[in-house]
Amino acid sequence: MMMMMFNLAVAVPQPTMLNPAIQAICDATDYPALCQSSIIPYLDGHTDPASVLIMHILAGIHTTKEAIQIAKHALPSATHYDAQRYEVCLDTYDSAMDSWKSAIRSTKAGKGFEVANDLSAVASMISSCDDAFTDDDPTVPNQSPLGQIDQLLLHMDSNCLAIHLKAFPDSN
Repeated sequence: MMMMMFNLAVAVPQPTMLNPAIQAICDATDYPALCQSSIIPYLDGHTDPASVLIMHILAGIHTTKEAIQIAKHALPSATHYDAQRYEVCLDTYDSAMDSWKSAIRSTKAGKGFEVANDLSAVASMISSCDDAFTDDDPTVPNQSPLGQIDQLLLHMDSNCLAIHLKAFPDSN
């Protein structure tokens, strides 16, 4: 069950017909198909940007939980050096979870600037995991079992930052 969302999001299937307001919000992101497929499980009848942002953040939380499970599964058979890398990722995923959850609280409180800070922290945390496997070299792709889900999380976070601009246009 945990891998279901990750597999769906990676495949980015064409979603069912979404409300035009939600479609327009997702179309304004860098990864509209990912936006659409990610929020489908969280549709609740609300179509305003703040509600869509919360839906996408919830999808990010779910995917981060999956990343944690992948890292925990890989840890026992990892070399000592890779085990240290997985530990870095587990720590950063925990921090990302805190930031995702804080972004929901800030969204509900109408604190756009704090939402942006929380979402930027998510990107930083996920990037730190990637850096652990690439030795901070941006030209080296992350070939670890976490590379693909980290990229997915960064795309989801990018979408959330774009939706944030619609939900809080005055917070720039």
